[in-house]
Amino acid sequence: MADSKQAAPAETTASADQNYGKAVPVVRSFLESVLGLLGVEVEVDIDIEEDGLHCDLNTSEEDGGLLIGRHGATLDALQYLTLRVLQAEGFDRMRITLDVGGYRMRREKSLKELAQGVGQKVLSSGRPYHFDPMSAMERRVVHMTLMEMDGLRTESEGEGRFRHVVVFPARDGDGRRSESDDARA
Repeated sequence: MADSKQAAPAETTASADQNYGKAVPVVRSFLESVLGLLGVEVEVDIDIEEDGLHCDLNTSEEDGGLLIGRHGATLDALQYLTLRVLQAEGFDRMRITLDVGGYRMRREKSLKELAQGVGQKVLSSGRPYHFDPMSAMERRVVHMTLMEMDGLRTESEGEGRFRHVVVFPARDGDGRRSESDDARA
C-alpha cells in the first residue's frame, strides 16, 4: 500500500507534464496568430516547468516594448487571453507565464527592492503605505517580500484594476503576517 501512495505524485506529475505538452502547440499557434495580426515578428519559445508553461516571446526591442506595455499591462492581458484560449479548448487550469526579454525577472527584482524600502519606511514612521494598483502576480511578490520582514502586515484592498497592497505596522502579537489571498496564490 505504501508503494502505491508514493507512486501517485509521480503519476500526477506525469499527467500534468502530458497535459502541458498537449497545450504547447495550442499556445504557440494562438500567440503566433495574434502577434502576427499585430504585425509583430516573434519567435515563441515554450518551456514546460513544474508549475506550468513559461513562454519567452523573442522579438525586436521595439516590438518587445509594445508587447510589454505600461508596467507589463499588455503582457498580462496577452497572458490572460492565452489562459482563456486553453480553457475554451478544454484544458485543465494551468499556470502560464509570458515574458519578453527577461522583463518579468527585472520587474520582480525592482518590486522586491521597492517593497523592502516601503517596509523600512512603515517600520520607522508607524504609518500605513498604499502601493499603486498592481496585477495579482505583482501583489503576490510584494506580499511575499514583506512577509519576511518582522513587524509588518499586508492586505490587498480595492477591486479589479484598482486592487493594491497596503502595508501596516503589525499589531501587538501579529509578528509576520499577510492577510491576503494574493500571498497564498
